[in-house]
Amino acid sequence: MTNNLAGGIIPPQPPIEAQSDVHVLKTRLEWGEPAFTILDVRDRPTFNQGHITGAITTPIDELVERAVSSLHKSRDIYVYGANEEETAQAAQQLRSNGFEHVSQLKGGLAAWKAIGGSTEGIDESKTPAGADDYNIVDRLKNHQENLQKGGTSATEAIKKGASNLKENIQEGASNLKEGIQEGASNLKEGIQEKASNVKEGIQEKASNVKEGIQEGASNVKEGISESKTPRDNE
Repeated sequence: MTNNLAGGIIPPQPPIEAQSDVHVLKTRLEWGEPAFTILDVRDRPTFNQGHITGAITTPIDELVERAVSSLHKSRDIYVYGANEEETAQAAQQLRSNGFEHVSQLKGGLAAWKAIGGSTEGIDESKTPAGADDYNIVDRLKNHQENLQKGGTSATEAIKKGASNLKENIQEGASNLKEGIQEGASNLKEGIQEKASNVKEGIQEKASNVKEGIQEGASNVKEGISESKTPRDNE
């Protein structure tokens, strides 16, 4: 049985592609899935001016050393640089050093900003909030549009997650039912065994009491008989 039933709420993602559209990443972020890392391989001053929210600054000349020391080789990694060439170079470096799931974020920061992706940094803090930043209705609408733009993989992942949740709940309910039935059966057997022991104890006690009464009555009878016998000295 799966111990974490709530785990089925977040759908498992399909294998990460070698190149990813920004809509795919935005959908994963909006869904709240934690199991991936975004690496920004541009230089630090450029990163500080503006970057994808949650991205980690890892200049390309430090990329391999920092990634090897801090990231698991099987983790999903989205990487972007100043241009497509730098992005491809960074992705190749990671793959060559054993990282299994590396995806080049097509279009980088510019493509991300074009779809209204969340950003942070010195310049980004001066940018007015987008239409959906403070409006939950617009945010839900935008999320649905991203799901559609992200292709069938996102939709299938959600359906699969819902299916997994249903199966986990059914399995949990089945195991709970079996546990209750087994517990009830054990309780019944325990009660029957206890009742049998009590009955035997009562019967043994009654037998002992009966024997005691009979023995007492016999002694009384003998005492009475003895008291009626004439004494030798009289």
